[in-house]
Amino acid sequence: MNAIYSFFSILLISLSFSGDIPYSTIQRGMETNDAHTIVNLGKDKIVLQVPGSDGAYPLSQAEMILNSFFQKNPKGTFTIRYKNAKSVEGSGTVIGSYVAKGSCYRSTFQFRSGKYETKLESLSIVKE
Repeated sequence: MNAIYSFFSILLISLSFSGDIPYSTIQRGMETNDAHTIVNLGKDKIVLQVPGSDGAYPLSQAEMILNSFFQKNPKGTFTIRYKNAKSVEGSGTVIGSYVAKGSCYRSTFQFRSGKYETKLESLSIVKE
């Protein structure tokens, strides 16, 4: 009986952590200019706002747009300024600053929780 109880306890604990916001992935992706990693945090489409582009894009197109941004603003530093854990509605927000070539960009990541996982819903990179 204890084995069954332990199994279900471990299962519930592991499921509760599976939907967390991937802060370290965001940090690493922004610092290494890895558009693929960032965009793959999304599900099917991402609402993307970067200088020169604004709209809802499929992941492959969003990756191309984000790569273009990183090519124009390479090797920047990224600092997370605000972390909002998931709310009751299942959404979460990460706000950071990306600094490259003397320009500072506010980066806002909006996440939405699904049934089993948290996915990137929108990404906004706006020059401050």
